[in-house]
Amino acid sequence: MNTSSFGKLSEEADSLVIQVSGYSIDFCELSHEENKPLYTVHYDSGKAPSLPVNEHLLSAVKHFQFSKKTYRFVYVNYFTDRFTLCPAAFYDAEHARAMLEFNTGTIEENLVLNDDVTPDIKLIYAIDEKLKSALDLIFPHHRIKHSLSVLTQLMLHSEDLSKEQLLLYVHAEHIEIIVKEDTRLLLANQFSVKTQEDVLYYVLFILEQYQLNPVTVSMCVAGNINSNSDLMLTLKKYIRNIHLGIGHKSINWQGVEGMPQHFNYSLLNRSFCE
Repeated sequence: MNTSSFGKLSEEADSLVIQVSGYSIDFCELSHEENKPLYTVHYDSGKAPSLPVNEHLLSAVKHFQFSKKTYRFVYVNYFTDRFTLCPAAFYDAEHARAMLEFNTGTIEENLVLNDDVTPDIKLIYAIDEKLKSALDLIFPHHRIKHSLSVLTQLMLHSEDLSKEQLLLYVHAEHIEIIVKEDTRLLLANQFSVKTQEDVLYYVLFILEQYQLNPVTVSMCVAGNINSNSDLMLTLKKYIRNIHLGIGHKSINWQGVEGMPQHFNYSLLNRSFCE
């Protein structure tokens, strides 16, 4: 990608998207007015798992000089397996922690946040207090969402996914799966995986549970996965209508070279979830 503005006090990069998980932190600088990605970078925090995520974030922000810039918009995609979905009608802020712990176990001193996934569904999740404090300090006006909330909103509202029934997002150590029927959300969940057989198992199990025919179902795959990878070839043996994700039609791809649109999908499309 075009890195001419990276690390410099350029007015062109006025938006920043950060994706945080336990093993990596990803960044994408964009020009908001043009919907133009300018730079993406991956910071591998899994090499030093003993350090807390907030220290990795501070180190990455300092190393890549993001703190030298003033961004109009900062969006954060946060991955954690400590989450639960709740009907909005049953949601009570005072009991959100108890509801989350009932489904995930104790969350200790972590903060509890929530997203409006749909008008009828909330996603309640835990976030490390020190990480949230670091984000508040460096980027006081950031907007944070759980990664599943981002994918769900893209699945339900993006024209590029309007005909899809299943969205599979492949990460290094987990997958996220969204299932819908027309505009109605059926499933939003994530699973830890180690092998491509694990991915295939979850996909086929979900198709069976929701009585979706592998011959007729339309499935989109996103994430940093090559089109000719073993996983894609295996999935194609079982699912006929499968293809790789395409970014939002409004994205200006002028600054992108050598990276297919399904790579860094959550980063590049995050601004369309607001």
